[in-house]
Amino acid sequence: MDKEKLIKGGMWLSGFSLSIILSALSLYIGFNNQRLGDSAILIIGILLLPVVFYCAYKGFGLVLEAIFEE
Repeated sequence: MDKEKLIKGGMWLSGFSLSIILSALSLYIGFNNQRLGDSAILIIGILLLPVVFYCAYKGFGLVLEAIFEE
C-alpha cells in the first residue's frame, strides 16, 4: 500500500468535501437571490459543480490505486 498516494487521495477528497459545501451554499443563496433578480452567485454555484466531480474522481482514483496496486 503506497502511503504517498493515500495522502494525495486524502487531500483531493478534502477538496471534494470543501467544494461540495461551497457549491451547495452558493446554489442555495443563488436560488434565493434569483427571486430578487440577482443571479451572480447562482452562476458561481453552477460553475463549482465540475470542480466537485473532478476532485471526487481524482481522490477516489488515487485511494483505490494505492489500495489495489500490484
